[in-house]
Amino acid sequence: MSNIIPNRIRTARLLRCLSMDQLVARMGDRAVSKMAISKIERGLMQPSQQTLSAIADACNVPIEFFCESSFAIGKLEFRFNEGTPIRKRQEIEAQVVAEIQNYMDLNSNIPEQIPFRNPLKGFIVRNYPDLETAAQTIRKKWYIGNQPIFSVYELLQSYGIHIIETNIDDDNVDGVSTYINSRTPIIIINTRKNKTTERKRFTALHELAHLTMKFKPMSDDEFQAYQNSLPQFPYKVTLKYPDTERLCNSFASTMLLPQECVFRRIGTSRSDIHIDEFIAIRNLYGISIAATIHRLHTMHVIDDAHYHQYYEEIIKPNELETGLGGFPIQEQATTPSLIRLRLKGLTEVE
Repeated sequence: MSNIIPNRIRTARLLRCLSMDQLVARMGDRAVSKMAISKIERGLMQPSQQTLSAIADACNVPIEFFCESSFAIGKLEFRFNEGTPIRKRQEIEAQVVAEIQNYMDLNSNIPEQIPFRNPLKGFIVRNYPDLETAAQTIRKKWYIGNQPIFSVYELLQSYGIHIIETNIDDDNVDGVSTYINSRTPIIIINTRKNKTTERKRFTALHELAHLTMKFKPMSDDEFQAYQNSLPQFPYKVTLKYPDTERLCNSFASTMLLPQECVFRRIGTSRSDIHIDEFIAIRNLYGISIAATIHRLHTMHVIDDAHYHQYYEEIIKPNELETGLGGFPIQEQATTPSLIRLRLKGLTEVE
């Protein structure tokens, strides 16, 4: 087979958490040497059909997994903890690549795919106020207005963004996103970390920020000048430096809970907010209470003291916010089984 992609052999091996020695052992009487496996993975040796079949069986993947596809996966920007071992990172990346390959191989047989058009092409974000403009722009172009988003997954998929859910064994990875063939965006949601509907919605919009905008955070001096330029209130509001990840988080909150809705339901300044008000917002807008507290603080609606008070009293004792309401719509990505059912339906129609 001349259309083999060597890196996919390595991906399959890492997907099963196998060393080269372990892979050789699993190949049984069809085994080749560890050196041969190394050369095959680096593209320095072409495997025979028998060797390729043995590797596929050992890794429990179809032999087609190793073949060239009509799509190229862009760079995956994982945000690992600094202490995550290199081998663990490689295994996670291999898992995600395999999920994307399987998903795209299935989807390639479905006609009339929706082309993605970036609603924020060329938009540069430097600080928190820029995100208000970004969210308003998307909501206008996607005809949402200031209404609650019924389903974030459905919204993104209806504008050409693909979503995959998978269980990634790393609590520091909420999600990751990239482009296929430099034009089709895809978001991967870690269901291990995103246990609630509100978290899934938030993470999907966080990744939307990575896909649609360019980030050029301010320097420390610029940020200090920005802080000093803000209106002076009778209470203290101290914002954290807007690095890329904080900006993406803030964008997700801004998309879920628009500024006008905050002012209408909470006001421009509050010294006390009842828990039932937070629950009502969670139920209607599909945003966690934790994210709402962050949003109100960033908007200067609550001060530092109340921000910390709400976190200590509401969030820390109950991080999943169990018993504090919940968005009624369950977010669901298009699974491989659903894609196969659709393909079956298309075949039967033909």
